[in-house]
This record gives sequence, structure tokens and C-alpha cells, in this order.
Amino acid sequence: MNRADQKMQEYLDKHPFLQETAAVQQGMAQAVHNVAGPVEFPAQDEIKALTQTGIPLLQNKEIQEKISAAAVSFLPPVLMELLGVAVPEALAAALQRFAKWAGEQEPDKRRELIRLVITQDDENLNAFLQAESLQGAVVRAVIWQIVDALVPAKLKNHEFWQKLGWVRNYCPVCGRQAIMAHLRKEKEGRARFLVCDGCHTEWPFARVGCVYCGNEDLTKMHILEPEGQSAIRLDVCDECHAYLKTYNEEGEEGIYLQDWATLHFDMLGEEQNFIKKGSVLLESK
Repeated sequence: MNRADQKMQEYLDKHPFLQETAAVQQGMAQAVHNVAGPVEFPAQDEIKALTQTGIPLLQNKEIQEKISAAAVSFLPPVLMELLGVAVPEALAAALQRFAKWAGEQEPDKRRELIRLVITQDDENLNAFLQAESLQGAVVRAVIWQIVDALVPAKLKNHEFWQKLGWVRNYCPVCGRQAIMAHLRKEKEGRARFLVCDGCHTEWPFARVGCVYCGNEDLTKMHILEPEGQSAIRLDVCDECHAYLKTYNEEGEEGIYLQDWATLHFDMLGEEQNFIKKGSVLLESK
């Protein structure tokens, strides 16, 4: 067991209520990566040129078509691999239905579904899912896991986007809203980086302000700090009533930048009627 796995196991031993969730999440992620792997993206200079106007890579027509084509081919075998993962009964049934559907469809039908997910066209996606009797959260989760596997690790690194100067409030790779934030030590203090729940890219953003609505009035923002927890806090915006889980430390990113591993912190925000955003299980807006 490597050091990262050991830290995760120690964390799960301290939080046994996450054991089942961990088994499902880790099992599904491993199953997807057993089948799907990174595709080739443009060189750094070309990526800088493509994104300088604020268009995420996967919203570029040529790159989107390339990712979609790969996802279309990987979807049926990924779903067959997922059927071998031990998951709760309801999830197993939804995966079986999705696998049966994917195996029966022509590539163009699968491509349309993947396009709707990647472009975050929720209105048409919901209509598609209803017409095909597919479970939305499962479809979104599986397709985003495939996308995650298709994006090279170097494009997910915060330093890559720091060098390219991307400082927008949405993911430079796929365009999703952030699910979490990370405060990293920099030469002049600490800088904030946002984390995507779709392709798991991390990128820099302004230290102050709501990442969702742009509110910069500090009198309309506050922090919720879970008792006895120093690693995580919730940055709350009173303007849009959303909260952002923020990892304050370094060294355990593999734990604290995983949304599923910090689900118990969501309860603090939800108990006070604040809204969670950015999760692949939710609609995009």
C-alpha cells in the first residue's frame, strides 16, 4: 500500500460511515480507468491560444468531437466493467439499464447523449433521459468519469493553468462550475485554486469573492468551520446562498479534494439551507 492509499485508509478508519461510499466510488473509478485512457490533446501553446477568449477546451468543436468519439466507443465496455463492481441494489439496477441501452444503440445515439452531458445542456439532456428511461445521476456520473479518464493528467494540474493565466470561475477543460476550492501556499501568502468534479482539473481563481455569483462584498460572505476540523471550511455567499467546501491545508489532496470523501461537511451547509453546486450528480446550473 502506497502512502496515499495508507492516508486514505486511515481517514476511512476515522470516518467509518464513509466506507461504503468509498468502496463504490473507488471501485467505479478503477473500473472506468481499466477500460478508458487519456487521448492526445493539443500542445500547450495551442491550448493557450484556444482558451484565451474563455472557451473551455471541451467546448471547442474539434476537441469536443474527438472526446465524444472516444467516449462513444468506451461507453459500452465501461458499463460492462462497471457491472462487476459491488454497488447498492438501486445503483446496480440503474447501471444494468444503462448498459443494456448503450449496447442496443447506434453510435450516433450514444454520441448525442454524450454531447448533451459535455455541453451541460440540462433541458435537452433531461428530456433525453426521460424519453430513454435512464437515471440522470448515474448517466452523468458515468459519462463524466469517462471524460475524466480521457483528459491527460498534465491538463488537470493547477500549475499548468497558472502558467496559462486562466483565472475564470469555470473549469478551463470542460467548463463546469467548481465543486471545491484549495488554498495553497504561494510566495506572497496563500492563493485559491478551484476544483472541477467532472474532469478533476484544478485552476487558479481570485482569493476573495463568490466563485458562483461573483459577489465581492465581504459583508455578504462568511465562513462556516466544522467543529474539531481544521482541514475543511465552508465559504458561504449570502447573495446567492451557495457554499464552497475549501481545503485549507496541503499534503492530503487525495482525500480532501474528493467530493465524496467530504460529504459529511455538506451537511453543515445544507442544515443552514445553503446550496451545493458543481457536483456531477446535479444539474449544471
